[in-house]
Amino acid sequence: MKKIVNCYKNRLEPRVKSGCLINLKIFNTFLLVVIFGMSFAYLIGVSDLTVKGFALQELRTQTAKLAEQKLSYEQQVDAMQSYYVLSERAKSLNMVAISDIEYLQAINQSVAKK
Repeated sequence: MKKIVNCYKNRLEPRVKSGCLINLKIFNTFLLVVIFGMSFAYLIGVSDLTVKGFALQELRTQTAKLAEQKLSYEQQVDAMQSYYVLSERAKSLNMVAISDIEYLQAINQSVAKK
């Protein structure tokens, strides 16, 4: 005669302990928590890198604008220091151009004696 096994009856009967050292339910729960934790850390890392990437791009754009502005200022300084601009400015201030330069010559080679 065949024995009919009722699943409910099997649940009520005490289980025989197997030789497993770890409980699989606890191990699976631990793995699930570790996976969620690592996924969360990964998302935080990716988010941080994205924010840093945007900040770096903004700084590069600002650097390019500042370099262009520096070049513009250098061109303005060169234009203001040109001979033509300086001579025109001297004329507008009623300054006289120097034509003959005379240098003083010391009679004696030594200027100061001790």
